[in-house]
Amino acid sequence: MRTYRQSIHRPPTYRNVVLWACIACILTAAGCRRRPVEATPGIDSPRQTWVRVLLFGNLRECTIASVSGFEVEDVDSGTLADFRNDEPFGVRLSDGMLVIGEHRFGDEILIRPHEPYVFRINDKRYRGHLQLSINETEQTVEAVNHVPLESYLFGVVGAEMQSYWEPQALKAQAVASRTYCLFIKDRFGKNRTWDMTQSESSQVYRGLDAETPTVRAAVSETAGEILVTPSTDDGREAIIGAYYSSSCGGHTEAAENVFGGETTPSLRGVRCRHCAGVARRSNYYWKPVTMTMQQISEKLMQRYSSLDNLEAISDFKVSKLGYKGRAVRVKLIGKNEETDTLRGEDFRLCLDPTGRKIKSAIFTVEKKGNKISFQNGLGFGHGVGLCQCGAQGMARKGKTYKHILSYYFPESKLVSIYPKETPTEP
Repeated sequence: MRTYRQSIHRPPTYRNVVLWACIACILTAAGCRRRPVEATPGIDSPRQTWVRVLLFGNLRECTIASVSGFEVEDVDSGTLADFRNDEPFGVRLSDGMLVIGEHRFGDEILIRPHEPYVFRINDKRYRGHLQLSINETEQTVEAVNHVPLESYLFGVVGAEMQSYWEPQALKAQAVASRTYCLFIKDRFGKNRTWDMTQSESSQVYRGLDAETPTVRAAVSETAGEILVTPSTDDGREAIIGAYYSSSCGGHTEAAENVFGGETTPSLRGVRCRHCAGVARRSNYYWKPVTMTMQQISEKLMQRYSSLDNLEAISDFKVSKLGYKGRAVRVKLIGKNEETDTLRGEDFRLCLDPTGRKIKSAIFTVEKKGNKISFQNGLGFGHGVGLCQCGAQGMARKGKTYKHILSYYFPESKLVSIYPKETPTEP
């Protein structure tokens, strides 16, 4: 039998009123007070050393703000307009022009916030400058963040690795991310209006949302450090493609097996005993994924027009295996008995573009009628280069970031891109 106690309302005493008023005041003040933003490193560095990050490629409208205000330069005319209010300003398209508030500009503008050089676009905060340009064909706006390299890494390291992980693991991530950024910038940035995206297609970048004191320390304490190949006969050192993934499943994979191209000694596969105890079990041993052969055929045929000669795909088999049974090459068999091949990583990401179901190309295939099951999955990601969970495992065992990098990138050399300071005369 359940009994009920009658609720009695008692009027608040004066002491209670004062106490709750003080608590409310403290909470309100704490909530409203904004922590000061750390300075933006490299703001005075040469612009060619900055990174251009594609934030949005197809905006119709957006909002822009900065607590310190900002100036807008019309790239074509060079005219300037100053915005002092820290409230968001709407940005829209009108007759091929960019309009901010009541100001009308041409089809390309550069927004420069005042110190500490932080702006908000659609309420997301980033360091550096913001370039907006109109794509006249699609009548959309492209938003590109121009940001100094080290400030860019503040927004990458904490997005790609847990910010509470060991400092040495974070430092290894900072060097890998810096190296990878410069590798991609040099390889592809010359032919487009941006160097990197903010997503996994480059490396994840979340601006100030990813910053923490531990992340900033990891970046600052490795400032300028990158990985290069050892000097060749002609004395040149090349920046390596410092790839990384979440967990390799016990052995990293050779880059040419995953991405194609020539053999790279610093990106050969190495055994990894360190990630199994760090990675989430669901990411290290992932669940089976089942699809129909028709679904697989449709996804592949839609993605790759070069497969039209197969008419439709009736079957496939893994034709080449890498370390730990990773699918390196997949043979596709058409209904007309024609065949073609794909790299295993391309095959995986075509079937699961998110990469969060078929989490790696380490799997076995079970076929029952029209059902295809990808089983015994191991690891998370492409498996090339730095194993992030492995780096954390090594750091827990007392290994330094230099040791970690030399292990996952053998035959590489750690150098600084910044000139050494010349000692002054006493």
